[in-house]
Amino acid sequence: GLIVLSGIFALVFWLTYAVATPLQSWLDSAIVQPLITGIQSVLAGAPGWLVGLLTEGVLGGVGTVITFLPILILFFAMLGLLEDVGYLARAAFVMDRFMHLMGLHGKSFLPLFLGFGCNVPAVMGTRIIEDQRVRLMTIILSPLVPCAARLAVVAFLAPAFFGPHATIATWGLVTFNILVLGVLGALIHRLLAADSDSPFIMELPLYHLPNARTIGLFVWHNTLAFLRKAGTIILIFSVLIWALSVLPSGEVEQSILAWLGRALTPIGRWMGWTDWRLITALLSSFAAKENTIVTLGILYRGEGMDLAQRVSSTLSPAGALAFLVVQMLFIPCAATTAIIRQEGGAWKWGAISVGLLLIVSLVAGMLVYQAAALLGLGV
Repeated sequence: GLIVLSGIFALVFWLTYAVATPLQSWLDSAIVQPLITGIQSVLAGAPGWLVGLLTEGVLGGVGTVITFLPILILFFAMLGLLEDVGYLARAAFVMDRFMHLMGLHGKSFLPLFLGFGCNVPAVMGTRIIEDQRVRLMTIILSPLVPCAARLAVVAFLAPAFFGPHATIATWGLVTFNILVLGVLGALIHRLLAADSDSPFIMELPLYHLPNARTIGLFVWHNTLAFLRKAGTIILIFSVLIWALSVLPSGEVEQSILAWLGRALTPIGRWMGWTDWRLITALLSSFAAKENTIVTLGILYRGEGMDLAQRVSSTLSPAGALAFLVVQMLFIPCAATTAIIRQEGGAWKWGAISVGLLLIVSLVAGMLVYQAAALLGLGV
């Protein structure tokens, strides 16, 4: 039942921190940082802009994202295992009653669960839903499921923010996302005042032993897709962020990006963020969710400590919690927005999704910060 499903999620997050996080740290210290040092040595006499472009714009951004690989590989392996043994179809029946509270049914759970891997196939997966109203609601709600990229960002920052409580904090953040999804779905259902009591009929596959080759292919294809994105979208955006962080004067504090961040800082103050770099990093996640770390890596360069510790030093515990809440609920990435438009049949659905999640994420961040402050969690 729901207890087993919750336990499975808890196990996935525990394994992420117990196994993947140490590997992530090793990749950074053994590969990325030596590469940066090596390039700086080789290009000692080269123009400063070229050294900055390669070490900060490319390796400082894409290199940091590549260290996500252990987290993503482990997550995709667990997701592939659950699908291969036949558990996901049964999980859909377990969630059927919960889905009905939002005017959906158990079949909506399958594409929503795919969202933990990536929101793009989650939106495309709604094609299995016959009822057009239920399908459209599932499309709008899909980006509220935290994808692997958002979970990787949380897994990267949570240990620095919450120390030994990182696993519990991550599990709590995912639970909070699901609660927000449920509440928002129920509100939309009530506003539409539509009947959704259609029966949920689905053939359950038999449980069987997992096939290592099938799971391996699932992990391979998803990891390869991530690496392609790291070599294209994320690389281009990383270089763009670097350029905006040094133009026009060569100093981060006087850059175009700093101007934009400072203009938006009044919004961040409601959540305990006084550093303009935080809200700038969130905005950059529209291109790809991993870009939050890419942007932070570029903007916090040259301050000693590892990146997560540098970011943590600028935030109170309440502010750190609010930052991760907003990161988990923030607007869908550009690819997901485009797919929402494609599957919904009009750009208005993509615009509605972006506007809705922008409001929900910022309101949730403000409420969480204020609640944490009232509970004495530190401001």
